[in-house]
Amino acid sequence: MRARGPVSRPAGAGRPRARRSLTAAAVALGLSVALAACGGGEVNVGSHPAPPPVGVGSVVTGTPAPAATGAAACNPEASSLAPTDTDFDGPTLQKIKARGRLIVGVSDDGNLTGFLDPTTHQEEGFDVDVAVQVAAAIFGTATGHIQYVAVNNAERITDILSGTIDMTVDTMTITCDRLQQVAFSTVYFEAEQQLLVLKGSNITSMAQLGGKKVCAADGSTSIAAIQSDKNHPVAYGVVDFSDCLVALQQNDVVAASTDNTILAGLAKQDPNTEVTGPSLESEPYGIAMSKDSPDLEEFVNSVLEQMRTDGTWEAIYNKWFGTTLAPTPPPRAQYAD
Repeated sequence: MRARGPVSRPAGAGRPRARRSLTAAAVALGLSVALAACGGGEVNVGSHPAPPPVGVGSVVTGTPAPAATGAAACNPEASSLAPTDTDFDGPTLQKIKARGRLIVGVSDDGNLTGFLDPTTHQEEGFDVDVAVQVAAAIFGTATGHIQYVAVNNAERITDILSGTIDMTVDTMTITCDRLQQVAFSTVYFEAEQQLLVLKGSNITSMAQLGGKKVCAADGSTSIAAIQSDKNHPVAYGVVDFSDCLVALQQNDVVAASTDNTILAGLAKQDPNTEVTGPSLESEPYGIAMSKDSPDLEEFVNSVLEQMRTDGTWEAIYNKWFGTTLAPTPPPRAQYAD
């Protein structure tokens, strides 16, 4: 379950629709925003139903959806629109600026990536800092111009389609299936799926987990990978990845498996756990947006390109993962043909 603090509910806005147009050069305007201020903003839990109690999970049956083929096949890492030097004031950006704030779907329980600080009640984490850079580029500063909506995996796309949020920045892997529903930015983080186990378990790979319960969030690419694994582990689904830590602590499962960024945050919460095993699958993260907002898509890609070249990406990475993950350069931008 998400750990929620006091929240406020500012008025929402309708879904923006757009045609392609923006100025790439204008994006640099807000990128000097201080990293120390990256957590500022309001959290709006919206009107989603309350998740089930902590510890509740279920065995996931059936088979995962087959990989996209034919016309639906794609290159997830080269599926996004390249920035253009036309008009900074595209229709979607005009609506966001007129509203006065960028509305972003984030996790509030992803330690290191997106979490609600229990003391300040502010959103913090790598993904949050990336979202702040986008808001700062639009408004000149993110302070007072960004609103966070707490989402779980099942809500990330539906909230975009309903217009509840402008974008999702939430460790969201770009896939061909998801690209049928929403647009994505270029890859802003290249994660890897691994295992989280209790120290002393001697578990080092999925090969040891045949017939054993392995936890992941419902609707994630991670749970599909568990279902597809040749060793036949039993997929155990929960609402949020933090529920997997509880399930592991209570011996409801023998391991959790998802992105190393998320697992690093869980391991930091409980020193009796550890991240282990080889990479099971690459997880290229993208910022998800409406397919009706190509101007916003191009603008976000301009922001990400600026972050790659001016050192902002490395600064944010070192801030959140410098002591838990190996040093790495930002992923290179690839665009759709």
